[in-house]
Amino acid sequence: MVPYNHIDDLQSHTAQSLKKLGTQMRFKNKHSIIAATLIVLLGTACQRETQDEQVTTTPYAIGSKTLFIHDDTRPYDSVAGVNTGIRTLLTEIWYPVSHETVADNTFPRATYGDYVFGDQSVHHLMMTKTTFFHLTPETVREGVSKSQIETAIDELFYRERQSFVDAPPAEDTDPWPVIVMSHGDAGSRYNMETVCEYLAAHGYFVIAPEHTGNSPYSLTGRDPALEETSEFQQKMASVLERLSDRGTYGEEQQFGQSYTPLSDGTNPNFLHNLDASLVQRVNDLRATLNELKLMNQAGPFAGRLDLRRIGLMGRSFGGVTTLAGLGLESRFLSGIAVVPPAFADTRKFLPPEALKDHESVILSRDGSYPLGEVTKPTLLLSGAEDGLIIRLSDSNSKTLGATAPTPDNPHPMLFQMFQTTDAPVVWGLLKDSNHGSFGVSGPYWWPELKPNTQKRHFEPDTDFTLVKSDVAHLIQKQKALHFFDWTLKKDQRAKSNLKANEFESEGLIWETRNF
Repeated sequence: MVPYNHIDDLQSHTAQSLKKLGTQMRFKNKHSIIAATLIVLLGTACQRETQDEQVTTTPYAIGSKTLFIHDDTRPYDSVAGVNTGIRTLLTEIWYPVSHETVADNTFPRATYGDYVFGDQSVHHLMMTKTTFFHLTPETVREGVSKSQIETAIDELFYRERQSFVDAPPAEDTDPWPVIVMSHGDAGSRYNMETVCEYLAAHGYFVIAPEHTGNSPYSLTGRDPALEETSEFQQKMASVLERLSDRGTYGEEQQFGQSYTPLSDGTNPNFLHNLDASLVQRVNDLRATLNELKLMNQAGPFAGRLDLRRIGLMGRSFGGVTTLAGLGLESRFLSGIAVVPPAFADTRKFLPPEALKDHESVILSRDGSYPLGEVTKPTLLLSGAEDGLIIRLSDSNSKTLGATAPTPDNPHPMLFQMFQTTDAPVVWGLLKDSNHGSFGVSGPYWWPELKPNTQKRHFEPDTDFTLVKSDVAHLIQKQKALHFFDWTLKKDQRAKSNLKANEFESEGLIWETRNF
């Protein structure tokens, strides 16, 4: 990653960027193209991917595709009461590609605009009206103008990613292990993009479904099947009435979602709603696994996927989904939970009628509690100054008698899971990092526009400087690769690399057990 801090740096790339705009023409809006041209000419203080960062230094280049997964065994969004239609998941995949295949620039680079099908109005909604509030006047450094904000958002729309759109997969003799990624509450399929790309560049097939209803402004209305299959269109007729004219699903009052499972702990149905959303997420993972089986039978990835070696990873509420998926789905062999909130087991406090005999994540009458125990190889990675998660833990301690967070142990329930398991487990805690440090969001895209200081959670009168986002992402990428290389590929060198703490000087606390 190279920050463009001077106008001369960006102007030196003017010709190349204009050529890209003129040749790709994936986004047809004339005004958008003019705006992008002005951004290139005038310069912006936004961080930007370098063209060659992963072109020659990794085993593979990276391909990416966007697709839709359909699960006709479930309605469109049962958690929000939409019990018609077909469950539809907008999905991104990243996969290994030969460097030679993309050397002549036949295949275009993916951009952030591709995530919204080239719709700049949806991109703007995603950047300003979601719970991440990626870039708004209230979330930037002092002195950043509204004009700078709009310029930065426009620039991101055209910013290139590391992958090549629809490039053919590498023709290896051995199939690739698979990683499924689950985004957080109000998150999107790009929320762990840097890790997804990095794993694909090292021989993994990575797939990230969006959890429709819990993903902002989900563009399920852009599904090609709505145009190609009349039967599918008929089944989705009642759902289409709920979509905006842009094809998005979700209400602006709920940050572009149909439900927010973590928003109201005082609601008497909170635990039921939380459990329903987690069960739906686990079933989304299963639908993804079923889609992988189909992809491995026909098409460009036929025979390319090793479905005996599947890992799972997720960030924030996706980290909770990872713990639930590891506990409930046998096809997942190992997983990484990044900045996950912890939920104490409440079942002993509940009346018997509140518990469930069918599959449940947190309300099972007789089953285990997957959010409180580690049963498979797991990496837990958290931020020491993640006030959002610390406050949730503190609430658990006050209402349920759980261990309260302290400066030395800010995530006690997660750390207890690490301490009490017999399974291989890794504990990572990065000092001076918060809930956004590991995410692909505002601090990662615009480190010079977003605040880089905050108050310490346990010392609210003390300011500190946040760890640089690119450092947090480097830690996350390298440790994810070591973890999956060991747990899925059984690479003993990766085991040694995983146990080592080469980032201690950056403030990383790193412990392993049962290796």
